[in-house]
Amino acid sequence: MDTKHVQMLLAEASYYAGAIDGIAGPKSMAAVEITERNAGDGSHHWSQQRRLIAAGQRVLNAQGFEAGAVDGYDGHNTGEALTAWLSAKMGVSSEVDRARETEKTWPAEIPHQRDVGTYYGTPGPDIQRQLTYINLPFSLRIDWNLDQTVQRIRVHEKAAWPLYDALIAVHEHYGMERMQALGIDRFAGCYNHRRIRGGSGWSMHAYGCAIDFYAAPNALRMRCPQALFCGPEYQDFLDIMEAHEWLPAIRLWGGDAMHFQRATL
Repeated sequence: MDTKHVQMLLAEASYYAGAIDGIAGPKSMAAVEITERNAGDGSHHWSQQRRLIAAGQRVLNAQGFEAGAVDGYDGHNTGEALTAWLSAKMGVSSEVDRARETEKTWPAEIPHQRDVGTYYGTPGPDIQRQLTYINLPFSLRIDWNLDQTVQRIRVHEKAAWPLYDALIAVHEHYGMERMQALGIDRFAGCYNHRRIRGGSGWSMHAYGCAIDFYAAPNALRMRCPQALFCGPEYQDFLDIMEAHEWLPAIRLWGGDAMHFQRATL
């Protein structure tokens, strides 16, 4: 999200009436301040760039495009929300093709996407009551803010131990230094109560059975061979996750390589 996008969003919300010139001048920042006063979240103390992105996130969320947490970081949720908003402005679809990529038989213990409501529960309070934290003995970097790390990941209790075992196995196989060099340690989100990108149903993230890693070079609309995780040095990573019932989207439908889920198509 650049400054022009923020200006467009602020203009859409009737906070800004200046030129869409990409310059964060007094008019632009005055519009940003309106969103900050409305939010009352203390974000006026952030850097100018974070304040601009946060303002854009607020507008996107208010208009139902689900940019996620208003944190001022231009992560993949913000990027996809912006894509959906821009596409809607142009009157074109942002729908993503998730047609089955393979006829591979997956373990029977893994529910089909059509059955996740029965298996995991209903997105919202029902799912939230069943979430638990897995505590890792090593840190993962936050993909959109590499100075921040996490060791706890919130996930559905029915998917927690397979994910824990998978990440422990990945760590044992690659080691921390190699994980960091490959970006495998760049955690890009897990539980998130939102709709599926480019669709109307619930995301697997809303069921607590999905996790993302290293988003930018493994983006939702990127396919092999362009996606980084299609490379040979990542195949062991995909194999380990799959062996522990966390299936790579790039092998499920041939896109969204950042994404792994404990559900088949």
